[in-house]
Amino acid sequence: MDKLIGDTAIDAITLAALRKGGTWAAYQNIALDSADAGRFQFLKYGPGCTHERPPVQMPDHHLLGPGWKYRHVGFADLATGQVVEKEP
Repeated sequence: MDKLIGDTAIDAITLAALRKGGTWAAYQNIALDSADAGRFQFLKYGPGCTHERPPVQMPDHHLLGPGWKYRHVGFADLATGQVVEKEP
């Protein structure tokens, strides 16, 4: 797991969507030459999901592009609305 950089707050719209159910891993853009550096993406994981455990990097996606720049940095804590390093 990589180290978090910057603000760990999850924006209100994303947090509302995540709270609809599931366990979520947080991925942060670590490409410092990217306009989206520091931005989060979230991946649902656990029993019945494609991934039982969070992968090291965000999987490639036909709409979001290559996942290599989004690295696993933590987990979505749905109670606090923050990305945390340990599973809540």
